[in-house]
Amino acid sequence: MKIAIAQINPKVGDIAANALKIESFARKAEKLGADLAVFPELALTGYPPLDLLEKKDFILENLAALERLAALRLKTALAVGYVDLNPGKKGKELLNSIALLGGGKVLRRRAKSLLPAYDIFDEARYFEPAAANRPFKFKGAVLGLTICEDIWAETALLPKRLLYKNNPVKALRAGKVSVVINISASPYYRGKGARRAAILSGLAKKMRAFIIYANQAGANDELIFDGNSFALDPFGRVIGRAKSFEEDLLLVDTSGAPPLPVPRRPRERDEILSALTLGLRDYFRKLGFKHAVLGLSGGIDSAVVAALAARALGPENVTGVLMPSAYTAKRSVNDALALAANLGIKTEIIPIRDIYARFLEELGAGKPDGAVSLTMQNLQARIRGTILMALANRNGWLTLTTGNKSEIALGYCTLYGDTAGAIAPIADLLKTEVYRLASRINGEKEIIPRAIIKRPPTAELKPGQKDQDDLPPYDVLDAIIRLYMEENRSAGEIIKKGHKAELVRSILRRIEANEYKRKQLPIGLKVTEKSFGCGRRMPIVKA
Repeated sequence: MKIAIAQINPKVGDIAANALKIESFARKAEKLGADLAVFPELALTGYPPLDLLEKKDFILENLAALERLAALRLKTALAVGYVDLNPGKKGKELLNSIALLGGGKVLRRRAKSLLPAYDIFDEARYFEPAAANRPFKFKGAVLGLTICEDIWAETALLPKRLLYKNNPVKALRAGKVSVVINISASPYYRGKGARRAAILSGLAKKMRAFIIYANQAGANDELIFDGNSFALDPFGRVIGRAKSFEEDLLLVDTSGAPPLPVPRRPRERDEILSALTLGLRDYFRKLGFKHAVLGLSGGIDSAVVAALAARALGPENVTGVLMPSAYTAKRSVNDALALAANLGIKTEIIPIRDIYARFLEELGAGKPDGAVSLTMQNLQARIRGTILMALANRNGWLTLTTGNKSEIALGYCTLYGDTAGAIAPIADLLKTEVYRLASRINGEKEIIPRAIIKRPPTAELKPGQKDQDDLPPYDVLDAIIRLYMEENRSAGEIIKKGHKAELVRSILRRIEANEYKRKQLPIGLKVTEKSFGCGRRMPIVKA
């Protein structure tokens, strides 16, 4: 059987446009001679639809779109993810479903059995799990239709000790399935693609069946979907893999045809660069914005964000604003202008010295001894945030914030200042990872000036200020944050790794004390297994 994997990029809530995209890819698959075209999980609604699922009209619109797709009478059958109504009298009203369409009608329907409710997922909030999943005969094969999590039960991809009451794969094996279709909307995080492929390779061998894995591409809000759809033969060998981080149509043959050339998997730094570029581009495109504005400080974080914006939106759609104060070194201005020239982005220079002085005068906030208090430092950041938001408001732009995961973890940022904006592109990168990404951006030629990369980080909010005056060395800090955040290690376990007890406890206290700040930050693009954002649900007020 010839199967086309249609790796599409749907927009959440835009059912009409998603249906047209499905039809377009289906017609391309038909021209290629495909017997079946497979689309991602909830392809009609986009993933994740969240509380849109509570709107009755939304559900009915998606069902009407499915019927229109079924009525196309293509030579190629379609496997499409959609939301169905639960025909049972008990349980949730909705089912996360897949329909097999052919001959002008819906041939088969199957619903998702395993509904994830961890990290960023909350499907049990909306859907009723299917009790069973039976294979059936189609085009000479015994076909099993599964949705995302259904195929991961009892594998290493799920959190430890997460046990579901049933395993759909066992039922399919008992039914002697020969081709397993899995439609997914599996968000990206660092290293996930290789883990998926390795686990499903073992599963294909265990089941002695072909596995067709169709994943979503694109980004919705903070979630990035890497695509990387693939097909495996019963020996676990890859017989075809789609592109990374873009739409693709991959035709594979389960009748013994030679496998397709498999593209080399990108390196981790390349993956992260592609992921952040896609996440930023889709956020703007799907919201209907074209132009980004950000503050250029002459530091590494704003340099990397500016480079990402230029890649994602085009340099003509990025404006960098330099807002020097009395504490801004001349080299900071020169480095920022050099960066902008390398990127080809527009710049504006709006000094804040006089605005700041007027604020101090009105508030009586200056100190007689000339010291710069924390209030005075934060005031500078808030003036800059106000300027950026005013420019965005006046011109119909979106503001990018430039904070990284290390700063966000410790609250080393100013509410309504450097945190003011629509999206935080590097919010899930630790400071040391920001430097590595800068190195990757400079891989072919110097884009981010070496002077920026070599300079010790500084907020320049008071004379002679450096980050390391207020923070531990970033390599130490980042190691502790990674252990605590991404590996869920306790203070005791982190100390046993060789970190100083007093330092560990101090850092963890700061992380927990700044939850109130993180609840007010713009969304950050997720590229690690555990990010600050929708997947980390911590109370603000706690013991």
